[in-house]
This record gives sequence, structure tokens and C-alpha cells, in this order.
Amino acid sequence: MGLFQDNFSMLSELERLAAMVQDPVRIHEIGVDEWPLAIIACGLVTGNDPSRLQENIHAYEIFQQKVTPASRGSALKQLVRFITQRKGEGWRAFIPFAVCEQEALISSAAAIQLATLAQPSDSEKLAGIESLVDLIISYPQTNPAVLSGLLGLSDMRALPLLQKLCALPEDRLQKLLAAITPPGNHLSYQWVLRVLENHPSLAQDVTSLLGRMASTASTVLDLVLPIPTWAFENPTPQPLHGWSRPEYLARMLPVLKLHLTEAQLSGLSAVFVA
Repeated sequence: MGLFQDNFSMLSELERLAAMVQDPVRIHEIGVDEWPLAIIACGLVTGNDPSRLQENIHAYEIFQQKVTPASRGSALKQLVRFITQRKGEGWRAFIPFAVCEQEALISSAAAIQLATLAQPSDSEKLAGIESLVDLIISYPQTNPAVLSGLLGLSDMRALPLLQKLCALPEDRLQKLLAAITPPGNHLSYQWVLRVLENHPSLAQDVTSLLGRMASTASTVLDLVLPIPTWAFENPTPQPLHGWSRPEYLARMLPVLKLHLTEAQLSGLSAVFVA
């Protein structure tokens, strides 16, 4: 029986599995084949209650131990179909997949789906992005791939929310900069420049990251995403502008020259012009 059948027996099955996940004893009785649907059920039942985040994280840690990365990726795809069909309802079920998952590709994919499928709130259209930024700040164990996924959105509307990360302690920012290699797009570069302006002492870390980012794309894109994607018949990103790497380096130079050494600038120039 499929997850997407709206009938009493399926709802009962979801409730049964969610109850097992929430039971400290019965959680260990869940079979490997049951775990993908169980972790989805748990997220849907408890995801809207922030006080139960730790409970969901604990459940995901067990799920991660029991189930292969391929099966976890399949569970994420199943959840995407469900949330899309439900027009964003239950979107917080993505949170454990994003913040707890050890596989960077799954974590990043979950972050992107959460960001683009979340239902807008009264105060914030990009509620999913806001939620993930707040989690990066409040939950240091969050997989850095979440930040890579958010930067990979390439939509500059996310920058004001991402800028809150500039207030993180310098040691945490340094670890984040070392752990990520987001696509070289307009959003990614602008966020990194904001970090440099707020933390000039991280100049070498920023230089290294910019060099890695330059190798990911020969064209620097600025896009507008259809968010939430379920509200659009054809949710296709709309390109606003594109620059070659040398053109974009020239745009960044006024900021870079204020904080980087001549050697650092020369190294970046070689990478961006290559």
C-alpha cells in the first residue's frame, strides 16, 4: 500500500509507526524495511513542535544506523512526493534529513527541498530558509552541507537571512568555511564577501573558499526560484544575469582589496582567470 493513499488504514499505519518511534522500547522493534516510512511518519506527527526536535534527531540517528544511504535517499524522495502533493503541509519533516544526515549529498538535497517546499509564514515567504539558518545557529551539529545547499539556491532573496550567520562566533564560521564548497553563484560569492567584511581575520579562510568555489562553475549565475515550488505549474528557475569568472572577480575586487594581501589576490586572480 502506497504512502500517498488517503485512506484510514494508511493513516493508522503512519500513526502506529510514529508511536513506535516515540516509544523508547518499541523503537528498537522497528524493522529495517519499516524504518523509511517510520522516520517519515515521526517527522509528520511531531515536526511542527519545536520542543520535540531532539526527539526527532535521536530517531534519525537510529534510522541512520539501521538503513543504508541509498535507502535513506529513497526515503527523502518519498517524503518530497508526499510534501509536494500536500502543498507543503508537514514540511518540517525534512529537518532531520537535513541537519542530522551524515551523507553530504542527502543533507544538501534535504535542505534544498525544505527551502523550496516549505509553506510561507505570515511574516516570511522564505520560511524554510529562515528555519534552516536558525538551526545552523542554534544546533552546531548541523551538517555543513545544509549551508552548501542553501547557497546553491542562487536566489539573492536568501541573502538577508543567510547574513545572520555572520554573527556566529569566529571559530564556528571558520569551521563552516573550511567544510563547504558551494556552487560559485552570485548568492554564494556575496555571502562570502559579507563574512569577510564582518570578520577580516578570516581572510585566508575566505581566500581558500573562493578558490574552491571558482572551480565549480565557469559562469556565475543570479537566479530567481519559484518558491514554494508546489504553487507553480512549471517551477523553473528564472535566470536574471550571468557573469564570466573574470567579470565576477572584477565585481568583487573593491571588497577583496580592502582585506586580502597582494599574494592572496594574485592567487585568486590566477584561479578566476584560468
